[in-house]
Amino acid sequence: MKRLISFAAAAAMLFAAAPKTPSYAAETPAGASCVVYKVEKDHISIDGIGKDFRNGDLVIPEKIDGLPVTCIRENTFFHCEGLKTCVIPDSVEKIGNRAFFDCPDLVSVTIGNGASEIDSLSFSACPELTSVTIGKGAANISEYAFSACPKLSSFTVSKDNQSYSSVNSCLCSKNGDTLIKYAGGSNAAVPDKVKTIGASAFFERQDITSVSIPKTVTAIEKSAFMGCLYLKSVELPDSVKSLGESCFMSCNSLSKVRLSSSLKAIPDSCFHSCTALNNIVIPDNITSIGNEAFYSCASLSGIKIPKTVTSIGDNAIGIRYDTRSSSYDSIPDFVIKGEKGSAAEKYASENGIIFGTRVLQKGDVTGDGVIDAVDASAVLSEYALTSTDKPSSFNVEQVIAADYDNNTAVNAVDASLILAKYAENAVKH
Repeated sequence: MKRLISFAAAAAMLFAAAPKTPSYAAETPAGASCVVYKVEKDHISIDGIGKDFRNGDLVIPEKIDGLPVTCIRENTFFHCEGLKTCVIPDSVEKIGNRAFFDCPDLVSVTIGNGASEIDSLSFSACPELTSVTIGKGAANISEYAFSACPKLSSFTVSKDNQSYSSVNSCLCSKNGDTLIKYAGGSNAAVPDKVKTIGASAFFERQDITSVSIPKTVTAIEKSAFMGCLYLKSVELPDSVKSLGESCFMSCNSLSKVRLSSSLKAIPDSCFHSCTALNNIVIPDNITSIGNEAFYSCASLSGIKIPKTVTSIGDNAIGIRYDTRSSSYDSIPDFVIKGEKGSAAEKYASENGIIFGTRVLQKGDVTGDGVIDAVDASAVLSEYALTSTDKPSSFNVEQVIAADYDNNTAVNAVDASLILAKYAENAVKH
């Protein structure tokens, strides 16, 4: 079974300490702390923390023994306890993989003007990291460079940087139309100018409970919200035209999602292991559902798949991993609703999932064949539950019937429209 492995554990498996070639301890010009370094041909590489490092604040020198310090090697400060702040000079051109990974006390970092490359996991899994200042030279920042930092609240980017900018304290592309890495509190807001939420922009921000996405956003890239364990609901504006694979994978608290009416496809592993998901409607514009798109969404009792869907991938819906048999298995009593002869019926048949064609008429949420005040009352009760993040009381058929205005949200407006329909029918009879 595919599953999200702890980010820290995964990165730790990647960690392999480089053999230490002859290196030397050197005091910084301020004499405040020590580093371990390696002499290359005409420059210096920082190789670790010196044994006399004490006060938590590290200022890496620009030169040592007359040679410029140009590189912080991979794994240099891996899990360096006690390191609280670090100032990286303009002479440093590259910060290697996992250079500051899992530094438990690191609070702030200032990256000089010369660092053009900031490699993968370089400042990731730092639980106390709050602020990052980036100089004008940064041109290639890995998508995982600042991942899994739950307190990261501020990026400050030099105005002279040609590749990146800071918008509402978030790291963005130079023109501000791509969100590279979110920085802020648990109630997240994507900046208004953003058109693309970049790959892994919120990756493993386990503190995030909600996110506001503006109508300017047209694309959300791969793994953008992967591992946001406490994200409860998502409303995608109709401007969103594409989602990347594993976009919301392992968002374990995500119970309610509104999909955009502009989407054409739900990609591979999009909602994989969203175990609390119990309220989602597939809009009529969707034509394909990717492999394992809703895999192991065990709180879903069923789903209606419109006839527009012509392609459904392997283990896409209604399937979970059975630990007893160590195999894929259908979720008990899961129901797929659709039309005879459709891709939905074919998928259900191939995977041993219950398939049905009967769908409640709009407004008749109780299924008694009439639209009346009882239906409106039931919708109001459902809205009271879901608006306070409580589990839905409706099955998939009832959700569709209750959504009278077809906007993929069940609320008081639907109840009002159902009452109006009841009044109209009463006058006719």
